[in-house]
Amino acid sequence: MNNFRLRKQHLILITCLLLFSAVNLFAQQNHGKINGQITTSDGELAVGVNIILKNSKYFTISNEDGTFEFNRVKPNTYTLQVSLTGYETTQQEVSVTENQTATLNLQLKVSNRELKEIVINTQKANKFADRETVYVARMPLKNLENSQVYNTVSKELIKEQIATDMAQAQRNIPGAIPGAAGGGSVGIVSRGFTSYQSLRNGMNSAAIAPEDPVNIERIEAIKGPVGTLFSNISTSLGGVLNYVTKKPYETFGGELSYTTGTYQLNRLTADVNAPLDKEKTLLFRATASYQTRNGYVNGDGALWSNSYSFSPKLTYKVNPKLTLDFDTEIVSQKYNATYVYTIGAGVTAKSLKDLLPYDKSLSSNGLANYNFVNNINVSANYKISDYWTSQTSYMFSEGHYPKQYLYSAATFTNNTTANRLVGLWEPDNKFGQMQLQQNFVGDFKIGKLRNRIVAGIDWSQYYYGLNRPASLANGYTDTVDTTKPIPEISQAQVEAANSLVKYNFRSSTLDQYSAYVSDVLNVTDNLLVMASLRVTRAINNGIYSQATGLTTGNYNQTQLSPKLGIVYQVLKDKISLFTNYNNGFINVAPAPTGPSGDITVLEPQQANQAEGGVKFNLFNGKLSSTFSYYDIQVTNATYADPANAAYTVQNGTQRSKGFEADIIANPISGLNIVAGYGFNENIYTKNTAALQGKFSTFAPKNIANLWISYKIMNGKLNGFGLGAGGNYVSDSWFNTTNTFIFNGYTVANASIFYSTEKITLNLKVNNLTNEEYYIVGTGTPQMLRNIAVGFTYKL
Repeated sequence: MNNFRLRKQHLILITCLLLFSAVNLFAQQNHGKINGQITTSDGELAVGVNIILKNSKYFTISNEDGTFEFNRVKPNTYTLQVSLTGYETTQQEVSVTENQTATLNLQLKVSNRELKEIVINTQKANKFADRETVYVARMPLKNLENSQVYNTVSKELIKEQIATDMAQAQRNIPGAIPGAAGGGSVGIVSRGFTSYQSLRNGMNSAAIAPEDPVNIERIEAIKGPVGTLFSNISTSLGGVLNYVTKKPYETFGGELSYTTGTYQLNRLTADVNAPLDKEKTLLFRATASYQTRNGYVNGDGALWSNSYSFSPKLTYKVNPKLTLDFDTEIVSQKYNATYVYTIGAGVTAKSLKDLLPYDKSLSSNGLANYNFVNNINVSANYKISDYWTSQTSYMFSEGHYPKQYLYSAATFTNNTTANRLVGLWEPDNKFGQMQLQQNFVGDFKIGKLRNRIVAGIDWSQYYYGLNRPASLANGYTDTVDTTKPIPEISQAQVEAANSLVKYNFRSSTLDQYSAYVSDVLNVTDNLLVMASLRVTRAINNGIYSQATGLTTGNYNQTQLSPKLGIVYQVLKDKISLFTNYNNGFINVAPAPTGPSGDITVLEPQQANQAEGGVKFNLFNGKLSSTFSYYDIQVTNATYADPANAAYTVQNGTQRSKGFEADIIANPISGLNIVAGYGFNENIYTKNTAALQGKFSTFAPKNIANLWISYKIMNGKLNGFGLGAGGNYVSDSWFNTTNTFIFNGYTVANASIFYSTEKITLNLKVNNLTNEEYYIVGTGTPQMLRNIAVGFTYKL
């Protein structure tokens, strides 16, 4: 009931904010407006298009949904000029009259017969270089103007590679690898740190189940500590993934797709967009997916999975100033329960490959986990004036296990013996986040100095409720000999064993209240300086235990998080030198620190990054790349006092440093190259004797990715193409003492495809060399050589 009341209060608050945003703050004062939307003939949104009114001060860039707007334009006849790197510059006359809005909705097509005065080449110069974003800096800022390093994976690359899950798509992120948790979450290892949290359109989202690729416009991998603009609830010290979802646009379009393949893969997806009124002020889009795959270990056995997703979304353009967006999503998975491994002292094997045969799994076919994620996002964008915009956003994201969750763990006591444990967590275990955010984004001059600024306030809440055994060591247990057939564990056995277990419901809530400001100052046309600061008040309400009726461990912390950056454009919009100083932090719970046993309020753990490098955007956008060196210093880390493990010491340090390279190129028409490399060393520099000088777990020193594709652009074979590439990951450490190796791998993939204006056929072979490899986190074996065949029909 309390939870219901809390959510009701939140909805009332959202409604008030949206109504407030709708108030017309400024009169038109005898000016006119120009607005519109730019799309391609297949319904794709034209993002980042430069639009100017010639011989005037008016300039803008098309938004994420391809829209643009000029406010307070003096009545006159203007020449509207549209330009985008790799496209022909075009011009069209437009007349502005007093207190009226001139609307130009441009649908870009190859043929100039329908465009009349507007002639634009719709073949992108670099279709995989989708770097324009309003999320990374929380304001419109070009990649070469931003001192922050980030990488993007576009929907075009995801589709070309027939990525059927987010882990496959994430393998295109330079210097990063996907990870998996036993609960079904897909995370990432970036700059030596692992995280299973993420952002969705710049807002906090629940971990448990990942996004489905059908709903993704692009993935943004924001590198390094990012506490200043994104706090710490959904970020790690190595960065964060931001999933940018597809948005409605003003024309009918979409596509239907079916993919089949090895291990009885069957995948259906749909993406449909339509305007709901003649004025095209009410826009609707929905994506959906359904996928099944049989197990690929133990013959037809373990590691099967089923999933579905559905995401309807609505955009309502209330008036030229106010736009409301409603975005909902459900994602559900049912999958074979996988194990989390522990390596015992009696194990002499040096790696997972040496310990457990690749064709064997400790998992049982009949044991399933179920998870479900519900996302609701409401936002209001209000154009206050030519210089200021109000952005109000609310996000509710909750993941839960509607039936059960099986906590599965295996401890290897020697090279051939494993103790299995399956603990049954009763429904309904849940993890959730709510966030309410108000930003004011400005673009104005003080004297001759241009300022681009975001100032905002933010309330975030993270909560969980877990109904699980009082001890994680309780549940069904057995001992298996890995040299012999692995016996199945049935659902009935698990339920019988756990019926004797004492359960304890536990819950916790963390509230954060933040205020932040970030200013990008053009000292000159080529020199930009960013200064940002965030203050965060964290209120941890402690952990409630139903068994004791007590709430313990509550604490409050306040944190200042600065961010600085300098960019110098050696050649404007072509070559930028940059450096940044970023901060990230982790809230640390109180702990006993001395013989008195008193609980001490500890300081937040800190991560401070210094980074420098160069960004390129050359040959009319055909080469886009970033090269950077970073050094992350972690302080205030905690560890057990060597003199008495019951006490906590907070003077631990850690250092993660490395180099990253990101190249996206289109050297000739039809040829696209995506390549990345990362080197990282993440070492505990001050800790217990057992850990000091050791490397962080699951953090490979070397990571490389490559994808090259060529599509024939004309002639009798027009539309045919080939693609090839893969990933290299070096060995890393499975355990903190650095005695057991997590094996690296080299995986090669290839594809052949054919596309026309309406259909696309694609055949891809994954893992050509039958490499045996594992995903970090759980150590789950990945698929050997497999084939995927896809068919897509454009509406």
